[in-house]
Amino acid sequence: MVRQLSLDQFENESRRMIPSNDLSYPTKKFTRQKSPQGLHKKVISILLRPRNWKAPANRRFFLDSYEVGELCYAAEQIFMHEQTVLQLKAPVKVFGDLHGQFGDLMRLFDEYGFPSTAGDITYIDYLFLGDYVDRGQHSLETITLLLALKIEYPDNVHLIRGNHEAADINALFGFRLECIERMGESDGIWAWTRFNQLFNYLPLAALIEKKIICMHGGIGRSIQTVEQIEKLERPITMDAGSIILMDLLWSDPTENDSVEGLRPNARGPGLVTFGPDRVTEFCKRNKLQLIIRAHECVMDGFERFAQGQLITLFSATNYCGTANNAGAILVIGRGLVVVPKLIHPLPPPLQSPETSPERMIEDTWMQELNIQRPPTPTRGRPQPDLDRSSLAYI
Repeated sequence: MVRQLSLDQFENESRRMIPSNDLSYPTKKFTRQKSPQGLHKKVISILLRPRNWKAPANRRFFLDSYEVGELCYAAEQIFMHEQTVLQLKAPVKVFGDLHGQFGDLMRLFDEYGFPSTAGDITYIDYLFLGDYVDRGQHSLETITLLLALKIEYPDNVHLIRGNHEAADINALFGFRLECIERMGESDGIWAWTRFNQLFNYLPLAALIEKKIICMHGGIGRSIQTVEQIEKLERPITMDAGSIILMDLLWSDPTENDSVEGLRPNARGPGLVTFGPDRVTEFCKRNKLQLIIRAHECVMDGFERFAQGQLITLFSATNYCGTANNAGAILVIGRGLVVVPKLIHPLPPPLQSPETSPERMIEDTWMQELNIQRPPTPTRGRPQPDLDRSSLAYI
């Protein structure tokens, strides 16, 4: 049976699904945590294979819960000393939603360079705009590699928070289930809990050369200045967050440049969409050239709004196996010139699921979950058959 919830029901739902002490600091077999001393290098050596990474045939994840704990601890020590709004210098590569589609991350790294001394990390930074987990089949690989790269290159790899980096959401949309299925119930729940504690420390936005602001969702109704974001104190959970945090992680632009002002957002009660007039006003007040945000699937991987003053960026191709969209990254040059780089959906495999057991596992892993809770509709495409108050719009 599939139950549909609106946003204002999530708090009680999460209490029902998650034991009340589930998000307290994990105590299982951890009396001491320390820097991994090479654990992150192990993760990088196993996962950072842009040309030849292959999904594990048996789906078993290669880290145990103790290693997940150590990796999270080391990354957390870095995040907790960073500013809520990161101050970055160009050049920067910016990545949108990945949603556990690790194969697309490898393709983007293969096509356009990857963070390594053998790659391009010595002269360009990497910025990821959140939604690393849920929906896709390899959330564990995606988040662990990004954390390992953050530990290896703390001044050059940057992660900010998306709306799916929250326990209430990723308990429902796949990450919790993936942890349990791939690590075992006890270790999986422990690892999922620890990841979510780490998410509470993630920075919330980034400023590139004080001229381009990057965030996950948008400015909504409440955000007038960058300083409002800077004043948000971490660690912060979604239920403890203000309307500023909700707008930052959940709001969207209106349908097009002709729809101005604030409108109700189909994602749920209390959320809004904001028009091009809000974008222009915000950029002028804060002396900004551009807003870069993620959060919505767009057909070309990137989409301009407000006459180019806002760009929506999405890096996962063929989102949830149905959207047939391209994925993109943005390369911000030293002169703040923005260049999109695209990858397109891969063609269907030659082998059918019946003749390829590995393909069968891949295709069916998250299939039931995504059928029950359809993906956020592609931006600009009306979806009249879906209930706009349902979980499909998260």
